[in-house]
Amino acid sequence: MTAGGPVEWPVGFPYRPHLRFCSLGNENVAEVMESFRIACERLGYATSIEATPSVDNADINLFFFAMGLGLPSDEDLPPNAIVVNFEPALPELLAEMPGYRRLLQRAWVWEYSLENLMHHQALGILRSDYVPLTFEPQATPVMPQDQVLPDEAQDIDVIFFGETMPRRLEVLRALEAGGLRVAYPIGTAWTPAQRDALLPRAKVGLNMRKADRTATAEVPRLSILLRNRKAVVSELYPHSEIPAALRDAVEGCTKDELVERVRALVADAPRRRALEKAGPLALMRLPPQQDVLAEALRRYLAATRQRLIGSQAVTAGSGAAVSVLMVTRNDEANVVEALASMAAQTLTPHRIIVVDDASTDGTAALIRDRMRADPRLSGLLLLQTPAPMGWAAAAQWGLSHAEGDALALWSPGAPSEPNRLQVQSAFLQASPAVGAVGACSPSGLLPEMHPQILAGMLVHMPSDQQPMPMGSLMLAFPRIRQRGLGFDATLGDFAWMGLLLELVRDGALLANLNVALLGRPKAQVPAHPTAADVIALAHVRERLLPLVFPDLPSSDARRLARLYGQEWAPDASDATVLLRDMATACESHDDPHVATVLRGECLRVLDVYAQNARLAPGYIRGLMAEPLLRDFLAPLGERIYSFEPGGTS
Repeated sequence: MTAGGPVEWPVGFPYRPHLRFCSLGNENVAEVMESFRIACERLGYATSIEATPSVDNADINLFFFAMGLGLPSDEDLPPNAIVVNFEPALPELLAEMPGYRRLLQRAWVWEYSLENLMHHQALGILRSDYVPLTFEPQATPVMPQDQVLPDEAQDIDVIFFGETMPRRLEVLRALEAGGLRVAYPIGTAWTPAQRDALLPRAKVGLNMRKADRTATAEVPRLSILLRNRKAVVSELYPHSEIPAALRDAVEGCTKDELVERVRALVADAPRRRALEKAGPLALMRLPPQQDVLAEALRRYLAATRQRLIGSQAVTAGSGAAVSVLMVTRNDEANVVEALASMAAQTLTPHRIIVVDDASTDGTAALIRDRMRADPRLSGLLLLQTPAPMGWAAAAQWGLSHAEGDALALWSPGAPSEPNRLQVQSAFLQASPAVGAVGACSPSGLLPEMHPQILAGMLVHMPSDQQPMPMGSLMLAFPRIRQRGLGFDATLGDFAWMGLLLELVRDGALLANLNVALLGRPKAQVPAHPTAADVIALAHVRERLLPLVFPDLPSSDARRLARLYGQEWAPDASDATVLLRDMATACESHDDPHVATVLRGECLRVLDVYAQNARLAPGYIRGLMAEPLLRDFLAPLGERIYSFEPGGTS
């Protein structure tokens, strides 16, 4: 680190490297925020703890336990706002707390749970990152071994701290009824000082879920117990989301087994001594909190810088020469509006190229009518194919006539706002590393950053959630021309995706602007994918996988590509192989967004085999008995058991 702050702080960044921490939680959760704060200080950042939430400053503001946070306006929060979420079961919680949902949609979110991350897109939370709570020894030091009290001085058999709702009270009262000495808060929560005074006196620590609806283990409580060298009985299931190192350092069992497992551990002093030693070692095997936050801050700074450039592009002028390319095929219902949106651009297109792919309706005639009627379209270059060529070949013909600094692709069914060319070209001029930029429509936001966009392309078939819609794209044309890139006709209607991947292979980044530069798309009946579509998309994914998993051996990549094939073996063992290939690829790849997408693909695989009655009773339980698959599939929560024939977990 330099004397002026972290070395990766962007030049010209409008915010200074001072992190302001604010928590709306009580003192019982202060240790969580303190772990993050001290880790940031160890990275070289100046920090402070603020009692009053604010974003009207030049610092980076981090809000913890922010369900009751009220900030001005309902617009997106400034880029210097980070909300750190430690609440489990987000879909159910946000259904009850729409205000918190809107807050998470408005800010950059650090999410502690992979299970929650699985739901972010559906919840409209698109500016988010996975930032788990791990271990920061300077914030929460481990109790020295010689301070552990002997058995005779431990006058509490089992201790639990946390909210005592009915499901937890049921277990605690059953332990008391069995004659154990149980300590837990009643009515009023313990202060940290009260808790820490009782912990040394306890033989066993108890960790229980807050609700049945979440599979995420409550790691903050577990961390406190382990660093205080408690032997822990924790409510755990095969689908519980928990670091593997911690799973092996506790006695894990179902809720129904907690009472008997606690009684057995209280009576087993040698086992307790072994767990008291194993717990701190497990904590120290977790990634250091400062390393986790170093990467999280690096990603946040990159995303914020891109977001700021996008905001500046909205008002910046642009002197770029932009060619516009549109392919039409029987689009007489939409082509007039599409042409009008081209003509109305605040940045006059350098060249407009329309390739009509042998339309059999009045599309070409309407284009000529508009060229005669609107002087702004008089220079339009209309190319007509004598016979249908397909989108890719038609687009490549148009590409050969393009000129200038950028090429905007236009969709007949999605007219653009008047400032689209100006904003996107200004963004590209300010972002030389970006090879393609997309934009959203009023119907929804898009992932903004390159890794999330690539991850989104792993989804099996195109949908309304395309990570970069074709009709929103502006491409850095000089790079395309210099490298001789183009639309590959073997990829059919998805040749534009192939061109994006060629740009990425050449070292370019992809980006989206969450500025509504497209009009609302026309309502269309979803077309069922043809066999040609499936084949083309399989080829796209074959090219995508090495870019997403650059370190994956080619043989493994070929096996993983089977995920997108047209046929799978009918035996369920082939489903297991597909799941294992996904888990193996993600095991050595640290991008949680990629793993999130592939976990969604696991649901697709299982659904296909379940619908064809290929999964035998016990199949899912067998998957969850394999550590590799258990840890990969756990963030799916109890959804994984919906495919179990004849019952759940």
